[in-house]
Amino acid sequence: MRFLVITKNVHPVPMELFGMLVEGLQQWADTHLASGKIEQTWSFSGQPAGGGILNVDSHEELEEIMTGFPFGNWAETQIIPLSDLHRSIAGMRQAAERMAPPA
Repeated sequence: MRFLVITKNVHPVPMELFGMLVEGLQQWADTHLASGKIEQTWSFSGQPAGGGILNVDSHEELEEIMTGFPFGNWAETQIIPLSDLHRSIAGMRQAAERMAPPA
């Protein structure tokens, strides 16, 4: 199961915690990249935001990983399930055939 995860800090991070949170973010990302659970990560230029592609076995595993996200208390997180494009197109074609008027 693959998910696009987008996070954006929407609350001020206490300066006394910022350094520790940055180090925690590095460790969190490195751990999950090494395990293959995070396929890609990136930050959004000029914004306190970023994202990644997570590949997990269950919604519960996704929850476990995201619960450990260091900036979670200050961020708005959007999680979008991803589907294979070719499979989606095949489904659209089937739907179009079902909706077509009888010949």
